[in-house]
Amino acid sequence: MGSSGGGNRAQQQAEQAERERQAQINQTTSQINALFDSPDRQAQIADFQRAMQDLYQQDLARQHEGASRDLKFALARSGLTGGSRQVDANRDLGEMYQRGVLEAERKAQGAAANLRGEDERARANLTSMAMTGLSATNAANQAASAMRTSLEGARAGAMADSLGDLFGGIAEVRRRSEEDAARRRADNLYTSMYGPYWSQFSGFGTAGGSS
Repeated sequence: MGSSGGGNRAQQQAEQAERERQAQINQTTSQINALFDSPDRQAQIADFQRAMQDLYQQDLARQHEGASRDLKFALARSGLTGGSRQVDANRDLGEMYQRGVLEAERKAQGAAANLRGEDERARANLTSMAMTGLSATNAANQAASAMRTSLEGARAGAMADSLGDLFGGIAEVRRRSEEDAARRRADNLYTSMYGPYWSQFSGFGTAGGSS
């Protein structure tokens, strides 16, 4: 009887300890989920996405301004201002800009998605630690730290990931116009220097010139 009673008490103690362990795991896990799912965190991610979209839009506006200026000068150098080529070039410029708007939005959404992914990885890691005894208090501190680190990393990554050269075609138009203008200047210089002199020999070697 005594042995049986001792065994029952040991089993009861073990069961109680397991219930307490599960209760701690549940409490810690709930604390972790509450922090990552909190309205404050969702607002941070939304603010981050808007900030990144503003950043990309500023980059787009800067590139568009430069491309518009390049196109204007390129057309003027080529003598195409006011013609159908200008209409086509401006249409192409507008299409490039619209693609840039979509790219800016895509990148901002991607940056926010990456941030959410980092949160999920941190959540999974902390949940795993909860299974091995991480307390709710420590979990809360580590979750807050992980979210700050993720946000800072996402911001740095998004700022480094620029839109790229969205108006490369306009740059090529500018380059060709500059090359054409340089050739015209060289031709005009050559003509001004040698044209009058060599024109007196224009009949040299012909039938009329040898008689």
